[in-house]
Amino acid sequence: MNFISFEFLILLLGLLGTLVIFKYPLIRKWILLLASCVFYAWWDWRFLGLLGTVVLLGYYASHLMLASHDLKKRNALLWFSIVGHLAILGVFKYSNFFLDTFNWVVSPLGWQVGALEIILPIGISFYTFEALSYVLDVYKGTVKPANSLLDYAVFVTFFPRLVAGPIMRAKGFLPQLERGILLNFDNLFEGIQLVLRGMLKKIVVADNLALAVTQVYNAPSVFSPLSVWLAVFAYSVQILYDFWGYTDMARGVGRMLGFDLPLNFNLPYTSQSITEFWNRWHISLSSWFRDYIFFPLERRRIKWLGQAGNILIVFILSGLWHGANWNFIFWGGMHGVYLAVERVFDWAIPVQHPWTSAKAWLRSFLIFLLLTITWIPFRSPDWRTTLLIFEKLLFVKMQYNIEWYSAWTLFAVPLVVVGGWLFRRFEWRWPMLKIKQPYALAFLLLEILIIFFFAPVNSSPFIYFQF
Repeated sequence: MNFISFEFLILLLGLLGTLVIFKYPLIRKWILLLASCVFYAWWDWRFLGLLGTVVLLGYYASHLMLASHDLKKRNALLWFSIVGHLAILGVFKYSNFFLDTFNWVVSPLGWQVGALEIILPIGISFYTFEALSYVLDVYKGTVKPANSLLDYAVFVTFFPRLVAGPIMRAKGFLPQLERGILLNFDNLFEGIQLVLRGMLKKIVVADNLALAVTQVYNAPSVFSPLSVWLAVFAYSVQILYDFWGYTDMARGVGRMLGFDLPLNFNLPYTSQSITEFWNRWHISLSSWFRDYIFFPLERRRIKWLGQAGNILIVFILSGLWHGANWNFIFWGGMHGVYLAVERVFDWAIPVQHPWTSAKAWLRSFLIFLLLTITWIPFRSPDWRTTLLIFEKLLFVKMQYNIEWYSAWTLFAVPLVVVGGWLFRRFEWRWPMLKIKQPYALAFLLLEILIIFFFAPVNSSPFIYFQF
């Protein structure tokens, strides 16, 4: 069920109305769990069993760990849970990738293994990582465990962030769940504002840019080098506003229910180093890899690998998390190399005085250019397309032949990008709830009009749904 759909609107309104009627906390939790199951089943009801398996595995493994004082038994339960969660993720997401790689390796021998008919469950990478973080935190004693299986099930299945994040830790969600669902005007108004802001980013910016980007990436050989350059830069903006838009909508829906979901993006393209970029981009994922992969690797650092080697390992795994494709692994490896080089040469030091603003802007632009080039394998459907696009970029001819489906695209995209940047930049000065109500409502109405006026005929699916 897509956020931008009539079905989701009916689900959300029905949920809010039901929660107004039933105020007993336990009943509200069951209602919230039911709504999350309906939301997920709308994609494919068969995967409810898989989601339930993840819930039961994480809850009972952590419950048994807490009940045991035998260190060996606790370690065995921990590894059973880790292997179980990763096995679920591996079978559904990576089976055919490893089979294809195996077939390529043994192809000179004439061997061939058939592909498995497996459908990738939407959101599996997100809710598997959330469940894993809970088990690890319970083992380390850094989080208060869920009071019941119901609480844990609501944590894992909470529908606003179920299929594309942000990835939330139990220590941030469970205390809010224990406090209870808070339905009031302020939460509703803030939530609507966040949802509309997300729709602006997704529909007006990302979907309009997707029209041009898709043309080029589907057939780069027929486009001029300048057209390819334009599409490559357009994709950098598209993927940010697509995912940022989804996150804002998820946070908005959560806010309507009284839950604060974590900020996932913080003006990442203003970063002045790749290190800073990963502190601003997909914050919930990068912090997950830092806390559960990088820090443990650092504590057991292999001397000949060093910190640079650990960074490279983490980002190759990050690329693999994004997709079962060598392009994603290459993309992750590129980021790992960038970060390793920054650490070795101390290029990740935050820009402070005596840097002038001009130098800071130049540094941000160079980082943005580097990131834009790095997005190419991420967006390309295969390695051949990646090479074709790089080839085009090296032979520039000053002509373009992208069909911009609407002249409004050239106006709408800068309008929302610049307007959104200004709003984000000065939001702390003008929080929406401090604006007089008539003006705030007029602002919301303006956002709705912009969405309808600049929306393309067909909306593209959220990019991160595929992960």
